[in-house]
Amino acid sequence: MKQEIKPSEELTFECNECRDTGSLLRREWVEDEDDGKLKRYDYWRPCTCQERIHLKNRFKNALIPEDFKNARLDNYEQHSSVQGELFQAIQEYLKSFPNIIENKLKENSIGFIAVVGETRIRSMSGADKYRTKEKHNNFGLGKTHLQMAAAKIILNRIRVRDEVAPGQLSELDRGCRVLCVSDVSFMDELTQAKMAQDGGETFRRLMDGAANADVLVWDDLGKAKWTEAREGMYYQIFNERNRNNRPILFSSNEDRATLSDKIGYAASSRLFGMCGDRLYAVEGADYRQKKGVS
Repeated sequence: MKQEIKPSEELTFECNECRDTGSLLRREWVEDEDDGKLKRYDYWRPCTCQERIHLKNRFKNALIPEDFKNARLDNYEQHSSVQGELFQAIQEYLKSFPNIIENKLKENSIGFIAVVGETRIRSMSGADKYRTKEKHNNFGLGKTHLQMAAAKIILNRIRVRDEVAPGQLSELDRGCRVLCVSDVSFMDELTQAKMAQDGGETFRRLMDGAANADVLVWDDLGKAKWTEAREGMYYQIFNERNRNNRPILFSSNEDRATLSDKIGYAASSRLFGMCGDRLYAVEGADYRQKKGVS
């Protein structure tokens, strides 16, 4: 016996256009060349809701930190000339990004580093450390805010096509895959995964994700404690990305020399080469301290 659905039990859909099927029917009537009769042709095409679902999934998989979910270019606060310099650098990079990603340019990355690195300052003693920290501060400039804002713009606007054969691109494009990592937590994850009793499966998955994402955003690079094993991991990821022309957006509180010490000279050579002229050494007042924020 067929049951009727009462008004209170009516089905609801997230997408009323396709009723959550993911597809829309397009029907055409075409006159047949032989007999002149109209014939019906049905075509199915993806509903626009599918791109929204894919975008939502890409945002989830990007691992943007919760603290920066609302980071945008239009709410980046500029209170100093160095913050203006950072803002302009990101803007110019994003303008160039469609050309970078489409033509797989070798110089495809951008990095913000310190004028005087944290490791160098920590090695000082007494008043020298205090004076150098005050004069060459690299913290609280909003570097991470700008990188996460850029990541979201790339997720929203950039489309890519996969190479299906040497020199041949797919006819269909897709949304850009972005991965955001923080140095200490990601290197700890890799270290623990390497020791896991799973035949290396977790370690390979993490390394492949970092090496193969369309865009990699690496926050606080060089913050993790140096080990020979970690130096090898940095090199493997950066070398693979350099080989396949995959961009990296990174920030570090180390300078050019101390960052090379922390991640290894081979890895830093790859990374700095990918940046070209887009490697910015910056310093200025800590805006968080000015606001009284820890």
